[in-house]
Amino acid sequence: MPEQAVLFYNPTSGRYQAKKIGELLQAFADCGVAMRPVSDPAELRTLRNNHIVVAGGDGTLHVAINHADVACNSFSILPIGSGNDFAANFPKTAVPALAEKIRLGACESFDILKINDVYAHNACGTGFEAFVASRAKKVGIPSLKYIIPIARHLLGYKPIQATIHADGYVYSGPIFMVSMGNGMRAGGGFKLYPNASLQDGKMDVLLIKPPSILQRLWYVWLVNFGAHLKLNVVAYMQVSACRIQLEKPHEFQADGDTYTAQELNINVIAGGLKLMM
Repeated sequence: MPEQAVLFYNPTSGRYQAKKIGELLQAFADCGVAMRPVSDPAELRTLRNNHIVVAGGDGTLHVAINHADVACNSFSILPIGSGNDFAANFPKTAVPALAEKIRLGACESFDILKINDVYAHNACGTGFEAFVASRAKKVGIPSLKYIIPIARHLLGYKPIQATIHADGYVYSGPIFMVSMGNGMRAGGGFKLYPNASLQDGKMDVLLIKPPSILQRLWYVWLVNFGAHLKLNVVAYMQVSACRIQLEKPHEFQADGDTYTAQELNINVIAGGLKLMM
């Protein structure tokens, strides 16, 4: 069993409920696992040989893995956030079953992405998806945080210039978006990476060259089912490393959090994330 187990949550999240956190702490205690509540990300930096149960969505897990040392801590996620794409890769686990795994120290290793100096457990990318992610933060309705900016900006978004090196693949020119996936879903349920695996040592790269108006609308429909790969503006590949050079600094997103850079170096750290799920 890890030296200590903590329950990490974000009190500023739109889905945060103090009552829910209290109920989770009590549920684990009833199963024989004492949890220490932590809400300050800076406190995660001090943890060693701890198990961190993240109560929230992809954004909260993103904060956790970028503050806690992923090399010497393990993680679980209780998907109570507004974006639970990563958790959708796993069967639902009730608190008693998770508590038993924590007592046994039953970890499994999964891949993690690193984009420049930022970890991404689920997905990262630039172009339209980063544009949407930055505007999703301003949407007050959690269930519509991605849908509203997509609806507002899908037809008017202007492509950006990029040069992409992905193992032996090279592309230079305008892009609508380029996205790297570890899990299968992103953006609140869209099946962007239908062939993805969390344990294959590869990232799934989805490049969309500038689509027509009709292709944009068709893409948004097809991506719900993972059927968008047949569009002629789509390139899809599985690689271990990718480098993207942009004509000027642009936003990129990692698990829904946004950053800015002109060059993106993305690598897969095979087995770099220890999970109990």
